[in-house]
Amino acid sequence: MGKKNMSRRGFLGLTAAGAALGVAGLAGCSPAGSEDKPVAKGSDEGSSTYEPGEIAETIDADIVVVGLGMSGLAAAVQAANNGDRVVGIEATNTTGGNGIGVEGIFAVGTQLQKEAGIEVTPVEIIQTEMEEAQMVTNGALWNRFINASGDNVEWLIEQGVKFSGMVDDYLGSGIVSCFHWFEGDVASVGYVPHMTARAEELGVDVRLETSAKQLIMSDGKVAGLFAEDSDGNTLRINAKAVILATGGFAQNQELMEERGWNWDNIVYGGTPGHNGDGLKMAFDVGARSFVNNSTFNSTNICGRGDTFAWKADTFTSVFCGAGMFGTGGAQLWVNEDGERFICEDFAKDNFEMQCVPAMTHRAMYSVFDRAILEAGLAGDPDMLEFVDTDPEDDLCKADTVAELAAYFGVDAAALQASVDRYNELCEKGADADFGKPAEAMVPISTPPFYMAKLNQYFLMSVGGIECDINAQVVDQNKEPIAGLYAVGTDGCMLYRNIYTINVGGTCNGNNVNSGRTAANHAHEYLAS
Repeated sequence: MGKKNMSRRGFLGLTAAGAALGVAGLAGCSPAGSEDKPVAKGSDEGSSTYEPGEIAETIDADIVVVGLGMSGLAAAVQAANNGDRVVGIEATNTTGGNGIGVEGIFAVGTQLQKEAGIEVTPVEIIQTEMEEAQMVTNGALWNRFINASGDNVEWLIEQGVKFSGMVDDYLGSGIVSCFHWFEGDVASVGYVPHMTARAEELGVDVRLETSAKQLIMSDGKVAGLFAEDSDGNTLRINAKAVILATGGFAQNQELMEERGWNWDNIVYGGTPGHNGDGLKMAFDVGARSFVNNSTFNSTNICGRGDTFAWKADTFTSVFCGAGMFGTGGAQLWVNEDGERFICEDFAKDNFEMQCVPAMTHRAMYSVFDRAILEAGLAGDPDMLEFVDTDPEDDLCKADTVAELAAYFGVDAAALQASVDRYNELCEKGADADFGKPAEAMVPISTPPFYMAKLNQYFLMSVGGIECDINAQVVDQNKEPIAGLYAVGTDGCMLYRNIYTINVGGTCNGNNVNSGRTAANHAHEYLAS
């Protein structure tokens, strides 16, 4: 997917059957390492399991930024603008991370909005987000973020970031028109190259293919970190502040399973290097985990993603991806026991909800018949031919429900009972079991029958390290760890459990805002 720099909108294959997807950028992280145990904040060595080799280079800096994706670039550029000596390390061979597919950013009160005659009342956004999060999120953080968002966009423009000039509600999915599109409708054109160039212009010491390995602590305060370059040389970077911007833990099996996912069903779709090492480094020095409250960007797909990727331009994703399966709709969903468990159109108003049930069940399956398939694919002859002749391994086509059950090892009697019950409710025109709207109740009665295993096409985690309103990492008592910050998707605290997406681009807005916030707070900390 990355080979075409395709936007998130493009490679998810949004269709009329689906809903618009919110955006969020990621940053690079270092390769997975061994499991570390927490150490006392007073330790000068950090994790007891990492043994740094002979120090090949010692670097003195004010601030180290770990990961140069959307948030890391914002942090590095802001810190350099503040006059601080900045080292930016990135484990991969390029900047941008998963942020290359981000289309734009949320903001209120920009000149672009004013020119378009768009007026937005910030309190409407704050109230909506707080209510949908059941008041668990920090309203003060939302307030501060939203009121800074306009300035963030103006600041980005000053740094050289290019916008297309279009401001809307993100493909009709939002409640307000606050989504500012990058030039070329993607960050790989409008944001990443310009912010990278700006960082270098300001003197940021950019180290690509360099992986952070361990924080160095002194008297309970950050004193720098150890890193390794692509040749295996150990670097010691002395700094009073470290900003973690490593992009989350989507490729870390242990943390993903801790969050509740079935690892066997996960198909990772982001850029490489999001192994949770930034989180582990923070946890090693006593940081409080936010993993179990974190959210994510994920869709349901049929199969393991190969067809979904290489046939994206021919709209195979309509079948294998969210358009056909993710938001449920007319299909019947059953779990590993062959039992129906949900109102299948539950995600119609929030696209991001479609994968949530996967954390409750060992496996999820979509069951439908030929009539439902043809309706879902809008009668597309090419797609129907593909399904008939080149199906995914996780898709079964059969003449009977019993054959479907046998293919997936599901109890045949239970599956047949679920189909019979569903058809009975369809005939009555009322879903007495889960309340699905009558117009979405379509009987499964026209052979051939189909059953598709739903895997989770996972792009990113959002949040993982608990932080305060200044992006400072906090300890188990929710007290800040001096000099340690987590930004972007490492430390996002705007959401709990689900990305609400009713206001498009807030996650990427947080990437920039948290990066700037951390850099500015660190600048004050250095002067104290």
